[in-house]
Amino acid sequence: MIKELFNSRKAADIITEILIFVLVILISTFILRLTWNNSLVKHITVLKKLDTFLDALLLSISLAVIRGI
Repeated sequence: MIKELFNSRKAADIITEILIFVLVILISTFILRLTWNNSLVKHITVLKKLDTFLDALLLSISLAVIRGI
């Protein structure tokens, strides 16, 4: 995703890539928080519930970085 941003020449393409990146992070944050709180916390006792949106957002960004964005 970052590679496409650097390869873009037009301003419209750059804005589109940034908006897609933000949208993907937001969607993955909501899905991550839902699955984390409803599934993982119940089955893995050392995990704690994600209470805030910021916690879920940081975890989502961290996973995206580990995946290689």
